[in-house]
Amino acid sequence: MNCNDVKNRLNPFIDGELAPAEAEAVRAHTLECAACAAEAAALRTLRETAIALPRDIDPGEDLWPAIERVIANDASRPRGWRGWIGDRTRAGAGHHRVVWRAALAAAVVTAVALGVREWRARTGIGESSSAWEVTSLEGAPRVGTRDVTSPTPLARGEWLRTDADSRARLSVPSVGRVDVGPASAVRLLDADAHQHRIELAEGTLSAFIWAPPRLFFVETPSGVAEDLGCQYDLVVDRKGNGTLDVTLGFVSFERDGREVIVPDGARCELRAGVGPGTPHESSAPPGLRDALARFDFEGAHTADLSRVLDAVTPNDAVTLWHLIPRAEEGDRSRVVDRLATLVDLPDGVTREAVLALDKRALQAWWTRIYPEWNLWN
Repeated sequence: MNCNDVKNRLNPFIDGELAPAEAEAVRAHTLECAACAAEAAALRTLRETAIALPRDIDPGEDLWPAIERVIANDASRPRGWRGWIGDRTRAGAGHHRVVWRAALAAAVVTAVALGVREWRARTGIGESSSAWEVTSLEGAPRVGTRDVTSPTPLARGEWLRTDADSRARLSVPSVGRVDVGPASAVRLLDADAHQHRIELAEGTLSAFIWAPPRLFFVETPSGVAEDLGCQYDLVVDRKGNGTLDVTLGFVSFERDGREVIVPDGARCELRAGVGPGTPHESSAPPGLRDALARFDFEGAHTADLSRVLDAVTPNDAVTLWHLIPRAEEGDRSRVVDRLATLVDLPDGVTREAVLALDKRALQAWWTRIYPEWNLWN
């Protein structure tokens, strides 16, 4: 099976509706294709979360309009822009992202978010239930000096550690769940109605968060990831460097005023003691990634910016938008003009305001690139 064959079978595959031989073929493909595996994982997570919701929730009157706005955004997306629901094809990438899956994900996560919030309001969960619990997914993870053989509470200040052969899950009903990979060290820093904060000193984690935005944080040697809803992967190596990959929604990452917003389908390189680099498409070609790394972490030289601008494609508006304030004043107009060829400036926003780094102008342009941004914030 090729990627196109698999994408048409992912939904029945996740639902267990394929014939055994067909299901095995899909499974075999996802073991070799990271992109299709990611699609399958996202669908599986959405399905599991929707199934776990209580059945006695009465949908609010604004539920369907909120979902409809997300789906309708596709019609107004500038042609050629990758976007949340729009065309996700990169020439030469060899893989066509599943457009209907993205639309479905946006709709389901909207329903999940609204449903969970109503559930929390009705039951009081979130105000009183803030305890994180650790369960073993594989091997022998440890909380402090204790082996995790059954669900184990994680107290403030305690470390959860996994060795090379173990994995664990951190969860709390009012917030979400965090899967901790092998050879990882995670510490709970805070947990109450106002914020949940953990530290990833080393290793990997995959977070799926259904709490309201700006409630869940992960501290790393490179800075702090702030969840804006609602699924991402975070990697930290022994030097404190790493990567942030967002698979659903948005995540903010900040260090000492250096902040980025990483949307679905994008990646951000992280450097200890420096902070986040410029976000780029997860499937961006090596030439663009290398040019961004030099620009972000080796001095932001004009020559490196030129290499970035030569390498960007119509899929790279997220990169160009973040480069506007990072570019030197004399180079900024080149970035603005390149982005304007991909996404028109909003009505009432002038080129001069963007060049002056007017916050309202920049925010308005971001919202034009991502109309669904207001749904998550």
